[in-house]
Amino acid sequence: MARITSRTPAGSTSATRFLGDIDGIVGAPLATDSRFVDLLEATPDPHQAALGLLRVLEQCEDDGRALVEAVGAGGPDPVAEADLDRPLLARLLRVLGTSEAMVDHLVRHPDSLGILLNRAPYLMISTPQASASALRETLLESVGADPDDPAPVAAHTGNEGIARLRRAYRDVLLALMADDLFADQPEDIVDLVTAVLSDLASAAMEAGLSIARAELDPDADVRMAVIALGKTGARELNYVSDVDVVFVLASESTDAQRRLATEVAQRMRSILSDPGAEPALWEVDTALRPEGKAGALVRTMSEFEHYYADVAKNWEFQALLKARPVAGDSEVGTAFTDTLGPLVWEAAGREGFIDGIRAMRRRVVDLIPAAEAPRQIKLGRGGLRDVEFSAQLLQLVHGQSDDEIRSPNTLLALSALGEHGYIGQDDAAAFSAAYRFMRVVEHRVQIPRMLRNALIPDDEAKLRTLARSVFTSGTRSGERLEETRRDFAKQVTRLHEQIFYRPVLDAAVGVHGAVVDAHHRGTSLQAAADRLRAFGYRDPQGALGHIKSLTAGMSRTAHVIRQVLPALLDWFSDGVDPDAALLSFRRLTDSLSSSGWFLKMLRDSGLAAKSVAEVLTLSGYATELLLRQPAAVAWLDDYQSLHARDLEVLGAEIEGLLSRHGGSAVSRIRETYSRELLRIALRDVLDVGDRAEVPGDLSDLMDLTVSGALAAVRLDLDEESTPDYEFAVIAMGRWGGREIGYFSDGDAMFVYRARDEDLDAEARAKLSKHVNKVALQLTSRLKASEGAKGIDLDADLRPEGKNGPLVRTFASYQSYYAKWSEPWEAQALLRARPVAGDSALTEEFTALIDPLRYPEQMTGKALTQVRTLKARMEDERLPKGADKRRHLKLGRGSLSDVEWTVQLLQLRFAHSVPGLRTTSTLPALEAAAAADLIPAEDAAELAVAWQLATNVRSAVMLFRGRTAESLPDEHSELEATARLLGYPAGGGRELEDDYLRATRHARSVMENRFYEF
Repeated sequence: MARITSRTPAGSTSATRFLGDIDGIVGAPLATDSRFVDLLEATPDPHQAALGLLRVLEQCEDDGRALVEAVGAGGPDPVAEADLDRPLLARLLRVLGTSEAMVDHLVRHPDSLGILLNRAPYLMISTPQASASALRETLLESVGADPDDPAPVAAHTGNEGIARLRRAYRDVLLALMADDLFADQPEDIVDLVTAVLSDLASAAMEAGLSIARAELDPDADVRMAVIALGKTGARELNYVSDVDVVFVLASESTDAQRRLATEVAQRMRSILSDPGAEPALWEVDTALRPEGKAGALVRTMSEFEHYYADVAKNWEFQALLKARPVAGDSEVGTAFTDTLGPLVWEAAGREGFIDGIRAMRRRVVDLIPAAEAPRQIKLGRGGLRDVEFSAQLLQLVHGQSDDEIRSPNTLLALSALGEHGYIGQDDAAAFSAAYRFMRVVEHRVQIPRMLRNALIPDDEAKLRTLARSVFTSGTRSGERLEETRRDFAKQVTRLHEQIFYRPVLDAAVGVHGAVVDAHHRGTSLQAAADRLRAFGYRDPQGALGHIKSLTAGMSRTAHVIRQVLPALLDWFSDGVDPDAALLSFRRLTDSLSSSGWFLKMLRDSGLAAKSVAEVLTLSGYATELLLRQPAAVAWLDDYQSLHARDLEVLGAEIEGLLSRHGGSAVSRIRETYSRELLRIALRDVLDVGDRAEVPGDLSDLMDLTVSGALAAVRLDLDEESTPDYEFAVIAMGRWGGREIGYFSDGDAMFVYRARDEDLDAEARAKLSKHVNKVALQLTSRLKASEGAKGIDLDADLRPEGKNGPLVRTFASYQSYYAKWSEPWEAQALLRARPVAGDSALTEEFTALIDPLRYPEQMTGKALTQVRTLKARMEDERLPKGADKRRHLKLGRGSLSDVEWTVQLLQLRFAHSVPGLRTTSTLPALEAAAAADLIPAEDAAELAVAWQLATNVRSAVMLFRGRTAESLPDEHSELEATARLLGYPAGGGRELEDDYLRATRHARSVMENRFYEF
């Protein structure tokens, strides 16, 4: 007795008191028998078992005599060892010590205690094939319906019928639970338990339908079937779960019958799911019906056919994989599965079908609250859903041509997949073992209160009780439970990552061909190609060739690649262009195969390997840079390496190149530019840091590069005979605004000034020729080469454009702006920013242009000219056939609309509002809103559209390696753009909606504000 008392929670009634009360009720020394105490202690919660037994006995009319007789304790003295039925007593106590919900049921119905005193095992577990018909008969008879009637009608209806049905259901559940909890190896029977639970749910729906029929359609005019989906359809239902169903009506049904069928279906749902005197069974969930909750509850067979032929989405075909008729008209139900079942395998061959299913799985995982993820048995990493998903995905890939693996049941599917060679037998067994264990744990989590739950408790006492209900022998601690669960989760995760691609590797290098005939080997290769195609590889034969090249042979490189390639192939297929990623990985590996650190990093660093895969599949631009500088892949092992380098440090590096290489340093400076460009691109692709900082980082890098290159060119070209001069580069456009993307040219103007104002004409001509050479050499040497990215300097925004001189003297700029400057040039100067050259000249140039771009007053004529030019630009510069809604620069509400609106504010008010004197769009917009020149909500609309258009342009460039004029409309490009902007897989259309909405709002603001001022 002391042992039990020590386990009793503080403040609770002593277990000793419970046991003494039990003795008093039964009139026998059962409760004080040490053998009884031993059995009580073996229960998951001895305190709850004792209290539960006492609560039930207090309700028994026979004062527990049936219990005493059943276990063999018939008199006032302790019974002999042989006379005490220990297994029966243990079975009883395990239920009472595990499920408070079943104790409540026995308290309501004490005569159901006899179910736990039945010495025979529950026949439906030992003979599961008979369970469906037996359970149907039991539950129909509970409501007075004839099981032999094809459309049974209940004799007991209303609350009485509901109570009878729910009690009968829980009586069966009680017997099932007793056998489950008493099993020495519950994993071995978990498939039988789930089958009985599924058949019990089916029987409950049939009985519920018989009550609804009796109340609403006693003549059985309606021919309607209930089709189970999900776990019920697959005969793998939990103790507590929603039961997914759809209702199908015979095609010839009239409108009146449809209305009546809807009423019957609604009533059946309420009979099973609504609160009542007896607790509800479970939720009947109809959300998987066509059009979801917005669709009709009941549809005819012909309507289902039309829907799946013309409307249904891919995931809806996937749901049909587990469809099974469970109640109602058997002919209608059979017609449903016979007609629509084959569509699963037709749909599975569609382009993007598998990818869409995988995207849905990722979204489910992403929605798990971070605090719950480590405790999730079902949805977490390596959990039940990963096993189910792996089996179902393989079925969808190969079941199109092999009907022997088309099982809706997870364990049966795994067995078939292993038997037919689609996964290894050992892998199938490992998956099955993990699945069985986790299903037992899930059941034990649900049984105590019969609540839908898949979370391991974080309370130590509850975890210990759970462990004692899972394990029947050995160490029954929470630590053992968690360790076992973690081991299975790791195993499932490893298999989940490799199971799809390990056979592909074997087929590619001819492993199967070495042991079987050529025909079988061909089949193996075809299956491998099918799998690659299903997972998004457009050229599976080419992919197999790359895989063979990467993994063939006995070298250390091949050995390491064979280890990591399954996971990489999976990550590639999660992206948008797995074929390009695999080819690039092959090229990258060829470059680094002799580098031991690279192989070690791939093998040991999950972060690096996954990052490599993400970059290669999402960014052609970053990939090309990486292939030029393969050693930079080491950065992916430590994201700290991707952070922007300090500008002073980078500037000092360029100064060092100048001091060592002088006039020939430009090529090395360009290599530095290319390296840092890669660093920024990798940071952007992998979403390290703030994406909004990228344009500024790119602009700063371009500033340093041009400044260093200018110094190198002058070191090379300037001679002692060259008149002394000052030279500067003025950034314009997006570069001047520190808003460039990967696509941007470097818009620039060049200005110079002789230090000696008294140079004669010949010297001036010589200097003019020299500075033109400097500008031309600077432009030429900065261009990209085979070894490194470059910068295209574009001087078209200079005064008079291409017709004007490439380089002007400072005095020439003074003269031009004094006499000939047009309003558009003042507007262009809003973005003028000195970036390289002599500081005294740049300061004076800034002082020269400030009065033009920040005038004291903007004349009405100038205002009209700007507005007219904007309208003309929309008409003339937008490419023919371009969609005005999607063009990123000139489209409605895109970059141009926002920038022109902001620039007009600057031209009008920057003279008096210092915050507007900036070359950057968003800071100017913020200053305008702060000065009440534009409502804050309008400024916010413009900022959102501008930022989104900017981000889209950069993302498209990252993906395809060339600039984009419009928001992509091709699926893969739109999807890649969305992924690069942080949208989840499948988020392309969401990005499209966001962009069109943002630019529509920005256009409205522009039209109101640009023409209002």
